[in-house]
Amino acid sequence: MKNPAYLMILITVLCGSASGDVLASVDSRQLCWEDLIEMIGGAEVISTLGITTEAAAAEVLESWVREQLILTAAEESNIASRPDVADLIEQTVNQIILEAYITDILDDVEVSLLEVENYVDVWGETYTLEYNIRHILLPDEVLASSVLSRLNSGESFATLAAQFSVGPSASSGGNLGWMTRGMASPDFMEAVCQLSTGEISGIVETPMGYHIIQLMEKAPLSSPLTAEQTMELATMELVSAMQEMLLIEMLDNLRGKHIVNLWPERLLNHI
Repeated sequence: MKNPAYLMILITVLCGSASGDVLASVDSRQLCWEDLIEMIGGAEVISTLGITTEAAAAEVLESWVREQLILTAAEESNIASRPDVADLIEQTVNQIILEAYITDILDDVEVSLLEVENYVDVWGETYTLEYNIRHILLPDEVLASSVLSRLNSGESFATLAAQFSVGPSASSGGNLGWMTRGMASPDFMEAVCQLSTGEISGIVETPMGYHIIQLMEKAPLSSPLTAEQTMELATMELVSAMQEMLLIEMLDNLRGKHIVNLWPERLLNHI
């Protein structure tokens, strides 16, 4: 028995089929050549498959038949109307729609070569270093301002991180370990790169929330980037920054069109 991934692969013995050929069927369900091309990720994959026997072809098609038989039985059982299954279906559909919509909005974001070159001129040295940092992530600016005031008054960074941070590093005093350019949002890393060792930042806003960052130490990269790698990474960061700005603008615009209510106290009552 071949593994499931293998069984989903189209075999070369079928490559001579007419484009509209039905390759397998279960009642009214049909598997056509075009369906298989889509399943394997495109026609360019065909030449790499290397399966050349009818037995192998039959096994691939049989895997599809078994799936359809089970799917038919599941549909006849009306399992999709069961509340837990219906909830999962709705969540999955919503996630697909959300990701497709965001992708459509962000796909056209581009930066020019000149923009990247200018950015590297300013920030080039920061791509040669790694930074050991910790942070406190807060959900709103008012709380962030309060925590920053307490830090500036001498209170423990680790204690306040454990008490107030909503990030996963809270339990370790906000410690994020060693980071390099490209590992966090450009706004976050730019703030890090401007700190002196031991210095605490002001409030840094990113799509994740409001950060207070402390630079523990910094050191040269053990494997320095080439000039080409630096340009590629800077390009990625600039595109990411533009995408973040676009998302924030979109959300601000949407909030203006809808009635939004938050009841955090109700959530706390359940915890």
